[in-house]
Amino acid sequence: MSEKVLSGSRNVAIVGPYLSGKTTVLESILSVTGAITRKGKVTDKNTVGDASPEARDRQMSVEVNAASTEYGGICFFICHYLTPVETT
Repeated sequence: MSEKVLSGSRNVAIVGPYLSGKTTVLESILSVTGAITRKGKVTDKNTVGDASPEARDRQMSVEVNAASTEYGGICFFICHYLTPVETT
């Protein structure tokens, strides 16, 4: 059996229904990997995933957000998507 060699980067999509915790998951990933020093909260209006003033006022994502972090020598590119229900 041949060994699998990992490449240096991974793409990750965070997708889920309205109010399912996508922004919280993004904040947790960034916090655990050391990309941010303090995990933000949607209710405190200080999250990386909802950085726009409109998103913070609504306390929900209003656009696709992207972030990157490194963990275990692998770079992760994370896209935080909103669902069609959130945009109506």
